[in-house]
Amino acid sequence: MADDVSMVFFASSASSPDLNEAARLLTEQGLDVAADGDALVVQWEDDGPALRIRLSAAPHVNAEAIEIAEGTAHAAAMRRCNARFEIDIDDLDETLDEINTLIEVQATLQDATDGYLFNSWNGELSAPDSSRG
Repeated sequence: MADDVSMVFFASSASSPDLNEAARLLTEQGLDVAADGDALVVQWEDDGPALRIRLSAAPHVNAEAIEIAEGTAHAAAMRRCNARFEIDIDDLDETLDEINTLIEVQATLQDATDGYLFNSWNGELSAPDSSRG
């Protein structure tokens, strides 16, 4: 796993998106998506940064969600999170220089799951967009 990762935590249910659904949604946003084993490789442009996306519902996901949200306004909601999309970033500087790909991937996955976004490099935790209809 890359050192820099963005994660979208969510409460898994029968209607939660899997990797195939994530691929479809990301493709609809104009991203190039390719399957690579148990992951998706996503790029906006051929020369742009490639992001690797995995879906995990391992037992440690809930424990990490609780730990990340401890002491925040999102602590109660994050206790229900038992799955996450992991967005691995190989080159953080390159990815942040061309931020559009990362933002589009994060927003698409967060909207699809009504999930909580966490970035490992700055410790930022963001709630789902409550303004959606």
